[in-house]
Amino acid sequence: MVYKTEKIADYELGLLYRNRAFEKALEPGVYRFLRGRGTLEVIKLDLRAMPVKEPALAALYLTHRQVVETHFLAADMGDGEMGLVYADGKLAGLVAPRSVAFYARRLRDMTVEVLDAVTDIELPERLVAPLVRLGARELVAVAEVVSDHVGLLYVDGVLVKQLTPGRYAFVKALRRIDVVTFDLRLQTLEVTGQEVLTKDRIGLRANVTAVYRVADPVKAVALTADLRDFLYKELQFALRQVIGTRTLEEVLGDKLGINAAVAELLLPKLGDAGLQVPSVGVKDIILPGDVRELMNRVIEAEKTAQANVIKRREETAATRSLLNTAKLMEDNPILLRLKELEALEKVSEKVGNVIVGNGMDGVLDDLVRIRPRKG
Repeated sequence: MVYKTEKIADYELGLLYRNRAFEKALEPGVYRFLRGRGTLEVIKLDLRAMPVKEPALAALYLTHRQVVETHFLAADMGDGEMGLVYADGKLAGLVAPRSVAFYARRLRDMTVEVLDAVTDIELPERLVAPLVRLGARELVAVAEVVSDHVGLLYVDGVLVKQLTPGRYAFVKALRRIDVVTFDLRLQTLEVTGQEVLTKDRIGLRANVTAVYRVADPVKAVALTADLRDFLYKELQFALRQVIGTRTLEEVLGDKLGINAAVAELLLPKLGDAGLQVPSVGVKDIILPGDVRELMNRVIEAEKTAQANVIKRREETAATRSLLNTAKLMEDNPILLRLKELEALEKVSEKVGNVIVGNGMDGVLDDLVRIRPRKG
């Protein structure tokens, strides 16, 4: 007689089929079957897998459900259900709606928690880390909102609530889940190289900078799809409107006034968009080459005129001082004599030799004389 031997390992379960009909389940051990009594087939299931995936097991669940449930936890989910499967108290897998998964009972303590996938949107925080490890992205959406940020939760395109910093997990087996995050810190936006015409039709380029923060994310997403693009265009429009109503002289002479005017135009619009703008201002104003050359000439002429005025003022002051000194010497012979001696000293410094023919009075009369000669 010819026998067929089958060995079932400790971590296996055998399914015995005779003539393609299920006969029984085989526990671990060694089995001998007599050949010639029909066609024998043994399908070995590896119970270490979670879940155990075998077409024969799924078919057996349809025909011999009680046998399968004796050896396996059958997580059979309905249309609106999702299963959380635990092995020895640890999350081991997710089961999608309208599907079934099999987990061996022999090697582990298996339990299943059934969620209402229609109404249970957010999963407990304790499950976030295990879900990240499992990576079941088709069933669960995991989102993280970092510090100084806020998140907006959308379910099937509808805004549901705001999310504070933290990690979240949402059931997306039957719905679409989106989380949009916004940075609440101060940010900077620069609009550079803007070609603008002044009121007197002079073209120039200007750079404007805005410091802003998102104050109300709900308002922000309700008004515009792209906040930075919205702010950029509003800065452009405000800059053109303010500079376009001023002459070049006014633009160059009142930068603070331009900053205030730009802010006055922007703040109401940006407030409606959920933005706060602590500061906004024109950073640079760049003139074309010919205009810049003309301005340099004007400035040079102005500075030259100012220098001439100062020079004339100093000459007038010096002349007035000389006149006052002359009046003093006219009334005071001793002071006049001192001035003559000072003049003589300066002349002597530039003369190598002096021949004195008529004493000191002769020197004074011939070289230095301030008072007029007597007739």
